[in-house]
Amino acid sequence: PMAESIKHCQAAVDSGYWPVYRYDPGKSDSGDQKAFELDAKRISDKTMEQLMMNENRFTSLQRVSPDHAKMLQGAMAQEAASRHERRRRMAMTDEDLLEHLKKLMGEQTTGERVTVLYGSDTGNAEMVAKNFHFELKRRGMRAKCMALNEVEIPDLQDESKVLVICSTAGQGDMPKTAAKFWEHAQSFMETAPPDFLKDTKFAVFGMGDASYAMFNEAAKQLDGLFGKLGGQRLMDLGLGDDQHAARYHTVLEDWAPDFYDNIEAPAPPAELGAPTHLVEVVEHPVAEVSAIAHEPYVPAHSSPVTMKLKKPKVPEGYERPINHFEFDLTGSGLIYEQGDSLGLWPSNSHADVERCLKALQLKGDEVLHIQDVDSTRAEPLPEYITARRLLTEVLDIGGWPKRRFYEMMQLCAKDPKEKAELEHICSRDGKQTYQACIEEGYTYAELLEKFPSAVPSIGHLIDYVPDIQPRLYSIASSPRMRGEDELHLCIIRNDWKATSGRQRVGQCTRWLEELNVQGDGLRLPAKVHKAAVVMPETHETPMLMVGLGTGIAPMRSFIEERVQAFRDGERCGPMALFFGARNRIEYSYEDEFSAYHEEGPLTLISLALSREQKEKIYVTHRLKEQQQLVYDLIHEQGGNLYLCGPGGNVPGQVRTAVVEAIVECGGHSPEYAEKYVMDMQINGRYNVEAW
Repeated sequence: PMAESIKHCQAAVDSGYWPVYRYDPGKSDSGDQKAFELDAKRISDKTMEQLMMNENRFTSLQRVSPDHAKMLQGAMAQEAASRHERRRRMAMTDEDLLEHLKKLMGEQTTGERVTVLYGSDTGNAEMVAKNFHFELKRRGMRAKCMALNEVEIPDLQDESKVLVICSTAGQGDMPKTAAKFWEHAQSFMETAPPDFLKDTKFAVFGMGDASYAMFNEAAKQLDGLFGKLGGQRLMDLGLGDDQHAARYHTVLEDWAPDFYDNIEAPAPPAELGAPTHLVEVVEHPVAEVSAIAHEPYVPAHSSPVTMKLKKPKVPEGYERPINHFEFDLTGSGLIYEQGDSLGLWPSNSHADVERCLKALQLKGDEVLHIQDVDSTRAEPLPEYITARRLLTEVLDIGGWPKRRFYEMMQLCAKDPKEKAELEHICSRDGKQTYQACIEEGYTYAELLEKFPSAVPSIGHLIDYVPDIQPRLYSIASSPRMRGEDELHLCIIRNDWKATSGRQRVGQCTRWLEELNVQGDGLRLPAKVHKAAVVMPETHETPMLMVGLGTGIAPMRSFIEERVQAFRDGERCGPMALFFGARNRIEYSYEDEFSAYHEEGPLTLISLALSREQKEKIYVTHRLKEQQQLVYDLIHEQGGNLYLCGPGGNVPGQVRTAVVEAIVECGGHSPEYAEKYVMDMQINGRYNVEAW
């Protein structure tokens, strides 16, 4: 019921029946910011019709007086469109409004600017796009930045240069901020002339993961779209890959300089420009301001949940700590389904916060007054916040700096030796030195400590350090079995040794380890991220599951869901679980799974414990041993496959094992088997979640 209500509300917004906007009187209508912002930037007549069909008051009139209903509904749609156009103009900057009015009047538009468009699901592509927008403006170029869903496809003809940054969702799907754009593009392509974008130069950078079959598929589709419409390609499609050591940045940091060269962008200025936020220390804050500044920061789009339980799944001192967490969602409004993930916002470490405070010559209890001057932030920063809270809960100072942060520090450095070292790191000749810094895993805070003369203002720190983003963890419980307000996670500590030999720990798992759950539990901000995997429509569909380490988490959700369906009397197909880990001690939920196996729905459990015997045994060995079963479940019975765990070679090896099973057990050709598995991936039957 709640899910249907949410869809109904979304339709009311998308149709223009409910206008969604915000007004911030603290903003002055200057630069790229406006006090009035329109959240629902596009509306649809088709959605308005669908909304009417689902409203009893409208359908009743339709039955009694169809002509009258048609007239009134047409008038309503026209009023919604007129109202939306007025608000669109209110939300435009003077420059954009002038361009918009010129177009309406049939006059020539200037068009000499770079339009940065993004398609994002978790916020990373949006952040990269906004960094490009920031840099273009810093170099003195006209630029604007917006989501693909905010663009009317015919308007692209007026753009002289377009940069698209796009991630890929699920199994080759468009991310949520590009989905509507792509839907409209499909129909537009049917009648569009092949030279529609002949005067538009474009470049596309994709952010993907090579462990997925449909690697960077959304970016490839968009690059193809602009090409088919006659656009002039500025450079080859950039294919960022999260499997690289520095994730998509490995490719991006070589691709971006070529992009700036190809659009003939001016060289970056030799000094820092004005920050997008004015930050002042309030000398003697009144009690009300001080109280506001000390309030916990609430991330945008988060909801409060309660961590009720934190329980170790391995003995204390084990090399790979694993914890089981239980959350109470009561009152949060969050709902989840099997296959979904929970996003958690970590806090920075005390050590990194102290490093930053020392570098900025602050104590931490200072009350900061932050005013947005010329920012493209999707969500505003708090107007008042303490320095310690800003550095602990908002800015990701524990993250890994990218080249643009080193470039900013080079401009700030006062010490000649430090300035020369930073200049070298930022140069082409210093690429190896820069890579060594990345591999060492320096945080933003550690760099401020390493180069003490390079002290940025807090305003510049806000511009060059991204906000803390939620870390996503696969949900390890079924709402059907546990209830809609109970949610479980299973998380292993993410740690590694840097090139210097020092031990490093992931930001979020470090934070989770430090949490102490007592009494009524801990209130934390969280969000549910919808499944990147496709679940079968019926429980009769067989499921072959491959879980590595804490990749067992979503498998537990799937198993619980089917076990409960079995208990409720539904017909259920077989489930086979192949689990891989170093030692049996890492086999979380063993007792539960053994009980489910005896009960019936979980028909096979096959363990691959690589260090439990002299010879190494991996899940691919177990898949080979059960080759006939793999063939029967996947090919003969039309089952789905789910793989979850670390990336690397495993996804490819599992795919090979499935192909070999089809060839050797079914007598099919390798070409047939490859095509069969590819069709599974395209149709959502072969699902991979790797990191």
